[in-house]
Amino acid sequence: MATKAQIKKVILDLAGNPSVGAIYTLSDKWADAIWKLDNPDVAIEADSEPDSGASAPATKRETRITKPTETR
Repeated sequence: MATKAQIKKVILDLAGNPSVGAIYTLSDKWADAIWKLDNPDVAIEADSEPDSGASAPATKRETRITKPTETR
């Protein structure tokens, strides 16, 4: 498996080695996301809170708003 640094290098190489711009700025996040796809077990442990006291890492819960809460 590739490391995050290797993935970032490939992203920047494919984009023409930019030193500024959106691709350069987001390359760290892209490399991290791709690395998490290759290493799902490690990624779940790294994303969980270390001081939560849970025996297994918990997934983050999202709330979805389906109706407006205000009336006009």
